Amino acid sequence: MSLRPTPYRQSELPAVVPGEVVETPEPDEDRGQPWPSPDRTGPEHGPRIAILSLREVRPIADFGGVMEAEEVLRDALAAGLYRVMVSSPRFTRGPLHRPVVRRVLSSSRLARPYRIEHHQRHGEPADVLLVLAKDLRDASVLAGLPGWHELGDQVIMHISVVTEQDLRRYPELVVQLRRRVDVLFSGSEMPPLGHLRSERLLTVGVIPPLLDVLAFPPKSEPERTIDVFSPGQRPPAQHRLLQQWANSHDGKYQQDIGQLGAITSVAQHRRIFTTMATRSRVFLTNYDQFGHRRHAGAHREVGPRFYEAMAAGCALAGDLPVSSRQFGEYVAEAQPLQFPSDAVRLPSDVAAVLADPAESERLGRTARVAALRRNDVAHRWREMAELAGIPVSSGIEARIKQLAGVAETIAAGGAELPPAGPRGFPPFPPRQRDWRDETDPGGSAGGYRDPAFDRF
Repeated sequence: MSLRPTPYRQSELPAVVPGEVVETPEPDEDRGQPWPSPDRTGPEHGPRIAILSLREVRPIADFGGVMEAEEVLRDALAAGLYRVMVSSPRFTRGPLHRPVVRRVLSSSRLARPYRIEHHQRHGEPADVLLVLAKDLRDASVLAGLPGWHELGDQVIMHISVVTEQDLRRYPELVVQLRRRVDVLFSGSEMPPLGHLRSERLLTVGVIPPLLDVLAFPPKSEPERTIDVFSPGQRPPAQHRLLQQWANSHDGKYQQDIGQLGAITSVAQHRRIFTTMATRSRVFLTNYDQFGHRRHAGAHREVGPRFYEAMAAGCALAGDLPVSSRQFGEYVAEAQPLQFPSDAVRLPSDVAAVLADPAESERLGRTARVAALRRNDVAHRWREMAELAGIPVSSGIEARIKQLAGVAETIAAGGAELPPAGPRGFPPFPPRQRDWRDETDPGGSAGGYRDPAFDRF
């Protein structure tokens, strides 16, 4: 048997082999978390899930939220994880290292720049294959990846941002979606996706971006040393007003995430971002307008920054997309403040919040409670599962119950404690040896999560 080379050193590979859908043993009561077993189906345990991850395709900072969501779902669903990888070291050198070149080669069938890491089919495919993509550009690599849809009997895909321009730019992917996907969700509202329906793709809907709310470490008011955090684009009028306020009140206006040019780890970049967001009192959240202006018209959408600001427990202020369905359903409860991008003076309510830490703390707690109750990846998966017609796993229900408990504590005025275990779940007890240890040199089969995986 010949093995294809990998561009990664052996020491960098996680002990858990992501390409194999491992069967976890029956949940142990000592774990404190009734996770489902992937070899059982039904309303109590849920279907067997496999996740096809695109995290290695384009490791940009904005992908960190999707990567965290994959980790939560992997834990809560006891899912197997496959990763799309660069197929050979030659695609990491010279002009071939550019993702656009790889996509062209892949779509033209001239080469196979990508492969599924350690893909070895053992037994039947999973009941459900889940694919999370940041946008259509990342998802387009699937067009040149043979057999990817065969990993699951039912294929569910969620794409955070879908634009009309990208739908025209990647026609090969559109064909794949119509032929290979059963359920498709978009995080953006504007593009008319109804025409993608086919004999197989029967369910198309809008579900907000997936986010791990517990990935944002809780901070008390004294620790929030940043007055205004603006990690995105800076409209000139807003920027000028905030600078004037910071100069006249000796405040701290953080305009970006800082000096991160030397950081290549998405996970590390994400940790810095979440830490900085939770140290901020006010988070600048302006509407998004996905796609070209002449296509989007006057439609304004809720971007991922809104959900991140709520998870971080910040007061929201910005040019708000009040006409968006997502805004009314998922964001309005956080009581965001209107701050037009072309404002000529700082709105009085925004100035009042900046001047009064107690008021910014109140709004921040309100936003955090709303995020815990409505915006976590567990809530998103429950919506997706219901629309797809599949049972909701007990691990998801347990996480939602845990999130509700934390929200009640905050709403009652209590202090939120940091999560006790990985992804917010209770910590594992020392792992017992079982038959998998005889064939798994890393000792990492089953539900155990090897710390080496955090590097990716």
